[in-house]
Amino acid sequence: MTLTETHSAVRFERILFATDLCPRTATAATYAAGLARRFSSTLELAHVIDLSITTPAIDVVMEPALEAIRHSGEEGLRELATSLPGVQVKKTVVEGFLPADLILGAAASGRSDVIVLGTSSKHGLKKFALGSTAEEVIRKATCPVMTVGPHVPKAPAGPLSFKRIVYATDFSSAARKAARYALTLAEDLEADLYLCHVVSAEEASTRYAPTALSAYSLKRLVPESGYDRCQAHCVVEHGNAVQAILGLAGRVHADLIVLGARRPSFWLTYVHPGVTPALLAEAKCPVLTVC
Repeated sequence: MTLTETHSAVRFERILFATDLCPRTATAATYAAGLARRFSSTLELAHVIDLSITTPAIDVVMEPALEAIRHSGEEGLRELATSLPGVQVKKTVVEGFLPADLILGAAASGRSDVIVLGTSSKHGLKKFALGSTAEEVIRKATCPVMTVGPHVPKAPAGPLSFKRIVYATDFSSAARKAARYALTLAEDLEADLYLCHVVSAEEASTRYAPTALSAYSLKRLVPESGYDRCQAHCVVEHGNAVQAILGLAGRVHADLIVLGARRPSFWLTYVHPGVTPALLAEAKCPVLTVC
């Protein structure tokens, strides 16, 4: 089955950018703003106050200190909004002991179409910004999550335009859901789309002609009409999934990677645990993850 039956336009009309206002999230803000300019979207800036980090225990929270933190957050949001011209902005401050739930709650109440997060690689690529909650947000979110890692340069000024998109797939239902975003974004932006499947050692040893079969399956993902709107390229890689996907993204100078992830485990469906966090941390372009 191709994507013809499931193909429909993707619109990011309501974007949530969750931030703790640390410098490491500044790059992610440029992508959130660029998306908002591209789709004429409303951008909600949500400052996340993680009380489990800010204070050692709830019984020692001093109201004056907490008010100072809130005031600082509100000031930071005003400065951030001022730095993002040409964007319709909403500002909110959320606080609590479960940052992921705060972000997901803000996304639900604002009916967000996409969540944008800045991430950082720490402690073996397992820790992320915003109180190590990026993994939980991606796993539980009902909308796509765009992560901007520490190796990603700032987005250029103006509307964001992805010109080279890498979509990695294992041909599962989860990956097919992500394919809709990859294909429609490529069509809308008239981008080059690189559909990629990584053949593992196990797959190579157990399937007949895995390279040819994978190439055929990739080609069938794109309906005939899709080739009129974007340049689609089918790429079959072998070996380590992280190295293969990042290697392809580097060779084609990709400015977006799209992944489908299994909701219960957060990992890509066709590779060993740990691949998705490694990709988020090491990618040199934003990663759009769809569960």
